[in-house]
Amino acid sequence: MDDPANFILIVLFGVLGIFILVRIVKYASRTVDKEQAKKQWVPSAPAPAKEVRLSMTPAEVEAAVGVPDTKVDLGEKVLYKYKNMTVEFHDGQVKDVH
Repeated sequence: MDDPANFILIVLFGVLGIFILVRIVKYASRTVDKEQAKKQWVPSAPAPAKEVRLSMTPAEVEAAVGVPDTKVDLGEKVLYKYKNMTVEFHDGQVKDVH
C-alpha cells in the first residue's frame, strides 16, 4: 500500500464489486417476486365451451356464442354471421357451420 495508485485501484475494484453484487441481488429479487406472483395467481374455472352443434335452435346458438353480427333470412334458410363463422339454419335447426 505504498503506492497511492494501487490504493485507488483497490478501492475502485471494491466499489465495482459492490455495484455488481447489488445488481445481481436486485435481479434475483425481481425474479423471485415474479415467480411468487405466478404462484399466487389462481386461474378461474374454464368457461364452458362455446360450440355450435347440429340440430341446435337459434336460441341455443345465441346462448352458446352470443348474438350474431348479422342475421340473413333467405326464406327456407337463415344465416347467422359471426366474425369467424356462419351458422346455417333450416327449419329452425342448425344444418351447417362454416
